[in-house]
Amino acid sequence: MIDHILKASLENNMVITIIYQKGSEITKRNIRVLKITDDSIEAYCYLRHQVRRFKRNSILSAAFIDDK
Repeated sequence: MIDHILKASLENNMVITIIYQKGSEITKRNIRVLKITDDSIEAYCYLRHQVRRFKRNSILSAAFIDDK
């Protein structure tokens, strides 16, 4: 399911929400995927206001943002 959401973000230029773990820290990020590789994604991170690289195996969940 996470892969489906990441690909939809890339193909449709959509902002999505991910829960990401780096070490012992867990953060919620709104991102727009720019590139997907076998082990990581490159995405614009709205929390940091810059392009960031995220390890795919550290993404705990992903969801479409509800525009309602």
